[in-house]
Amino acid sequence: MKKFLTILASTIAIATPTLFVEHSTLLAQAQTQESQLKTYAIGNLTFKAPRNWLENPRGASANSLELHNKNFPNRGGGFAPKGLIRVVATISEENVETATKPPNSRRAMPKTTIKTEHLTINGRKAVRLYEYYDEGFPAGIVTYVATGKKETIMLQTLYSDSDTEKQVQQIQDSVRITE
Repeated sequence: MKKFLTILASTIAIATPTLFVEHSTLLAQAQTQESQLKTYAIGNLTFKAPRNWLENPRGASANSLELHNKNFPNRGGGFAPKGLIRVVATISEENVETATKPPNSRRAMPKTTIKTEHLTINGRKAVRLYEYYDEGFPAGIVTYVATGKKETIMLQTLYSDSDTEKQVQQIQDSVRITE
């Protein structure tokens, strides 16, 4: 039995491919991924997203920034097509508690908040909400950062499927406040 186990272990060791990755290869891959990102800013909030995304496809504004990973379809209604991500950053003149409350508007997207995180980003009070929506994009992550007593910056990332969730989380995790 002992001889059988020795032969089995040797066979497994020979048959199992070994992958050696040099440190320089890993460093080069990380630098390539980083070079594909761009730092976007609104007010004193910055975040990173791929540099080839469409910026402000619906027009620029001093208090908002919008990115899409690809063009929106021309059709309306229903859910967004698979793979579509939309990033919206806005500055509002209200404190973070007021900004995170659901709006009393009929035009507001019906949603369900499934998780709330209280964070500190560069020493600033922040709240991150994980949400599901009844129309448009099925899911989103929204981070609210208090940048002053009566100013909050919101970074909302809406996505259409679980395949893009990791990328959306990376965008949200890249949020920083500059002075």
